[in-house]
Amino acid sequence: MMGRCRVPQLLVLLTFVFSGDRTEAQRAGCKSVHYDLIFLLDASSSVGKEDFEKVRQWVSNLVETFEIGPDKTRVGVVRYSDHPTMEFDLGKYKTREEIKEAARKIQYYGGNTNTGDALRYITTYSFSKKAGGRLSDRTVKKVAILLTDGRSQDFVLDPATAAHQAGIRIFAVGVGEALKEELDEIASEPKSAHVFHVSDYNAIDKIRGKLRRRLCESK
Repeated sequence: MMGRCRVPQLLVLLTFVFSGDRTEAQRAGCKSVHYDLIFLLDASSSVGKEDFEKVRQWVSNLVETFEIGPDKTRVGVVRYSDHPTMEFDLGKYKTREEIKEAARKIQYYGGNTNTGDALRYITTYSFSKKAGGRLSDRTVKKVAILLTDGRSQDFVLDPATAAHQAGIRIFAVGVGEALKEELDEIASEPKSAHVFHVSDYNAIDKIRGKLRRRLCESK
């Protein structure tokens, strides 16, 4: 009887240990690549409060796999609908736990989907020195991860091109009815490595591993 009781306990213990080892291995893979990393999150009415909670958790989960610190990877979050808003900038939080806690509190307002305006905002402000960007350090990569679930209500090609020319590497993650053509306009080259699409918000965490691997590859 005691032997049968110990097996589930052992399985739980092994699951915990290997899960911890996997997270540490993921972080190790990103140690040589440090980012100024901006999450650009669609917070328009089409998302809804319930699904936006999944977005918050997704951001928190992705942050878990990076080496976070003032001299390592810095993370900022911009949410957008009618207008872009800096939820927190690159210079605000210094530890992984601080960022994860802030991610869980990202506000949701609803409204329209002005993705082009949001792209202009990150290009002109989010990576600036004022916002905590490290423009003088060429070893630090500028990366934006955009998550959206619908068609933009303004044009995205020109502001996306300006972002690319400013040295910002953009990953475009589309959910549900997000347009493949629009994601291609937003994302960096090669499109096959920078465009993701999932059926709904329940599936966004399934691409976390693949997205993290692409992020941790030097470009």
